[in-house]
Amino acid sequence: MEERDVPPPANDPGTYVVQIPRNQVYRIPPPENARIVEQHTRNFPQKSRKCGFSRIICWLLLILILLGIVAGIALLVLRATLYNPKSPEFELTQFHSKNLEQPLPNKTLSHTRPPEYDITLHATNPNGRMSFSFLGAGKSSLVFKNKKIGHGGAPSSSTEEPNNPIRIPIALYGCGAPLREAIKKSLADTDETKSMQLEIETSIEFNSWARNERKDIVITCDFKVKGSLLKIPKVSSQECRTVCS
Repeated sequence: MEERDVPPPANDPGTYVVQIPRNQVYRIPPPENARIVEQHTRNFPQKSRKCGFSRIICWLLLILILLGIVAGIALLVLRATLYNPKSPEFELTQFHSKNLEQPLPNKTLSHTRPPEYDITLHATNPNGRMSFSFLGAGKSSLVFKNKKIGHGGAPSSSTEEPNNPIRIPIALYGCGAPLREAIKKSLADTDETKSMQLEIETSIEFNSWARNERKDIVITCDFKVKGSLLKIPKVSSQECRTVCS
């Protein structure tokens, strides 16, 4: 539009004159530009929210992994220190025998009952945080003057709580062949102090919330009794040892 110096005729009241400087140009942007801007404005906050949510998930996973590692290390330390089982302690407290008398003349050996040896042990659990139980499988033997005079099974299954001694009965029987007369006479002697050895091979299981562990043990008790085995002799001394494997 060119600039005019001549005013419009006076008889045209609806005509206005607009003057625009020559160095100023007005342009209208195309409609597609507005759509592009609107699309970018709409999508930008959604991407930010997605990135923020993913970052939170990553941090939570990292924290959970670190907590799991710390808990695993703590459990290993507890297992290696507070929950490392010690061997139980045993004490032989009573010894009693049966069927050691000579058979009657009118009876044959087939009608006699084999000798029986009843022994009582007391077991103490030195583990303050773990209980243990006998698994039942195993064997036991009784030796006198380097001869095995009795054999039997292992203690039956029972659970021993920490710091709570339990009574363990064990029954052993003659090994099949009749006892020699010299051994019978020695066992029946009221004045002789008799040195014997009891050996038990069995398995036990330690239990706690932190760990469960099975161990094979060998219990060896060297003991002496005073008096005749035909009665109830007194246990004058004893020493028991326990080996775990």
